[in-house]
Amino acid sequence: MRSLVLLFVLCCGGLAAQTIKQPTFFARRDYPGAGGTVAVADVNGDGIPDVITSGGPYLSILLGNGNGTFTPGLTTMPAGPELGLLVPVDLNGDGIIDLVINAGGNEIGVLFGNGDATFQPPIYYFGGHDTLCGGLVVADFTGNGIQDAVLSCNSGIWFFTGLGAGIFSAGALMPINPAGATASSTLVTADFNGDGEPDLAVAYGSPGSGASPGFLLLLGNGDGTFQSSVYYSAPVWPEWMAVGDLNHDALRDILLGGGSIFLNNGKGAFAGPIAISLPPGKGAIGDVNGDHIADIVTADGYVMLGLGDLKFAPPVWYPVASGANPTNAVLADLRGKGLTDIVAGQESATSVLLNEGKGTFVNGEWAASVPGAYDCAAGADFNRDGKPDLAVPTSQGITILFGAGNAKAPYAAGPSFAVSGPGCPIAGDLNGDGIPDLLMGANGLGGVGAYLGNGDGTFTLASVIPVGSGVLALGDFNHDGIPDLADSSNQLALGNGDGTFQPPVVIDASPPPGDFEWIAVGDVNNDGYSDGLATNWDPGHGLYVLLNNQHGGFTQSVVKKSGASQAVTLADLNGDGNLDAVVFLVSTEDAFVYLGNGKGEFTPITSLGWPGPDGIVQQIGDVNGDGIPDVLMPADGSLGIALGNGDGTFQAPFAVGVGQGAGQILQNLHGQSPKAGLPDIVSPDDSSGNVMVLINLTKRPMP
Repeated sequence: MRSLVLLFVLCCGGLAAQTIKQPTFFARRDYPGAGGTVAVADVNGDGIPDVITSGGPYLSILLGNGNGTFTPGLTTMPAGPELGLLVPVDLNGDGIIDLVINAGGNEIGVLFGNGDATFQPPIYYFGGHDTLCGGLVVADFTGNGIQDAVLSCNSGIWFFTGLGAGIFSAGALMPINPAGATASSTLVTADFNGDGEPDLAVAYGSPGSGASPGFLLLLGNGDGTFQSSVYYSAPVWPEWMAVGDLNHDALRDILLGGGSIFLNNGKGAFAGPIAISLPPGKGAIGDVNGDHIADIVTADGYVMLGLGDLKFAPPVWYPVASGANPTNAVLADLRGKGLTDIVAGQESATSVLLNEGKGTFVNGEWAASVPGAYDCAAGADFNRDGKPDLAVPTSQGITILFGAGNAKAPYAAGPSFAVSGPGCPIAGDLNGDGIPDLLMGANGLGGVGAYLGNGDGTFTLASVIPVGSGVLALGDFNHDGIPDLADSSNQLALGNGDGTFQPPVVIDASPPPGDFEWIAVGDVNNDGYSDGLATNWDPGHGLYVLLNNQHGGFTQSVVKKSGASQAVTLADLNGDGNLDAVVFLVSTEDAFVYLGNGKGEFTPITSLGWPGPDGIVQQIGDVNGDGIPDVLMPADGSLGIALGNGDGTFQAPFAVGVGQGAGQILQNLHGQSPKAGLPDIVSPDDSSGNVMVLINLTKRPMP
């Protein structure tokens, strides 16, 4: 059985309130809660692209800061059902972006923009009864300078004629082929035959419809009517369609999801299908590396660079948020640098990947591949070269990664040792020789193994402590200067100073049912002895304070009504010299701040506003160099960073990308000297078997 480790950082002193400096990491930025279909437009008139997302019945606005980051703006709730696609466009000629949305049924909605990133309530225009509606485009199909809208549904396409000032007629059905079915969200428009009039391509056939898969081409006549549809067959039903110049002849080609290219001959006809192997996700076409050759990007974070002659390089994956139910990808220059960035929509989040140039994107550094890696690690200088190393548990045992002292290649492979069923290790000097050692629970050991470091990255098993497989923490509980072991299974083993331990005893004679979930160690009443904070799933008594009685035992008190709790971390958050706590509350799925008074008593202060799954392990440290502790919280492939104000309160968290299987966050472990900059972020990822390093690019404030 795996065990988890809780790391804590003690921060105190010099916490005067300052202007909060935003740190910058070499990482993508995530925006949890702003999920669904994404679009990019300037909705507040400041000349900077913003992001609009539709998820459920909500529209969320992310206001662009001009540097590729975004500030969550206002959220409106249209009085309608589940939202689908959205198209930003100025409908009434006032220079302000409006929105045309598909509300999940056979209707469109118009939201007029106010010019300040807010929108008026939607006005709906209905077609007849239909199903599988979703594909939506807006263009001037009637040639009168007024935008029209087309919605694809099961029976065909519904045409909404623009009447001017953003007003539309009711939808009129155009049954493009009664024998088959069109699929929602699979409709594109472009001038395919060079006559200056917009045309349509509509995906044809859907699973279970009995119709042959492919697409229908409808060439526009410029008066709101279309020529007879022309059917193009494809091997599989296209879940999505994209338009772009794929063979560099200045003509608009079509790419079908499922892997088919159709080349435009410039006269309204297409050659194909040409088979292409595509990575997962709905795709978009654009030039992301500046070579004037079309590339393919998907909402799952895959980038296929075009090589010319319809050849593409193997896809490169840039992980995005949780990777759950991707919607669409939008390519746009978010910073005005002439570089094409990626906005990837997911069901519950939006990820932004900034282009570094030449088609590579900021998304952290996968520093090392560790087959079978877990989502935790222990950091210390195991080979005494002055560069922090990493001990990563795997399905086979422990793998050591040596810090390389180079931010571009942070780690080098080190030695490994085998152990069956390892848990998450913690590091400490167990025998006083100045060399970091490891403690780790493992099924194959029947307890917690004490591994003494040899100073070269190898270890020797010194003893096995017969304690449970819970969260491990080190502290000096009997004040003899030797590290002792506390386990969340309510057991304490005093260290002998040579890597061996005395027989374990219970910490608390009256623990809660099922013992404790988590334990953190620190001197919370300032008497020089190590105390403990432990958590439990009991909704009425979730946070337990275990005060050292200085006689080999502990006195228990409970923070009332804390709620069912899991991870707990100790640090001085407000600079008063007393340890405070950050606790993950299971009931609200959020981290909460408790201020300590230096007497072993804690008072709840505020929520950090970062929802996450059970098991979130928060880390505390100063990531922006202002001398104030910040809180880092991984969840669902994103890392929430709440910057401290210095009084125990925090700024609203912003999110950067980590591995989708990240569970524990470590700091300042990439191997550079701490004097070279501020703490970097290291995240072992059990979903990919990699260790991700997010380089901290923040400039240290001048003294």
